[in-house]
Amino acid sequence: MADMQEVTFTELIQRPVDTVAKLKQSPRQALRLHRRGVEEDLVLVGATRAAQEEQIVGVAVRLLRAVMNDPATRSHYLLDLLPAVFAWVRFLPGSDRIAFTQELVDVMEAGVEIDNYAAVLAVIEQWRHSAEVYADPELLQSLRGAALTDAGPVPAPMA
Repeated sequence: MADMQEVTFTELIQRPVDTVAKLKQSPRQALRLHRRGVEEDLVLVGATRAAQEEQIVGVAVRLLRAVMNDPATRSHYLLDLLPAVFAWVRFLPGSDRIAFTQELVDVMEAGVEIDNYAAVLAVIEQWRHSAEVYADPELLQSLRGAALTDAGPVPAPMA
């Protein structure tokens, strides 16, 4: 989104016709609305483009689901391509690569249904952390070691 044309929120309010014209002329048909003093900017896109993007995401998820449902295709193509998308997946054992991919597709499919993809990013981040553990032999050994014994009661915090 760094290459997206930016306008101020004030500009949108004061000159809405000009701002919409900029939106239509924008190569991405999207504008970043900069809001002073607010943590996050907004992105303005046309309804047609938003609907198209939603359809494209749905198609991509259905395609991934079809690949995941066919074990030969899954192991022959998708799992071979996974490291090109997520380099860290190389540290996961083979069974975890399959589990990650299955969970990713499942959560993407659910995200399409509710039009919210935050959980997809969480799944990716959680599996990336798992890969970090597998990449560190000392940490992996430590976590696979014997369970810690009970260290006794925890004192109440001081006020």
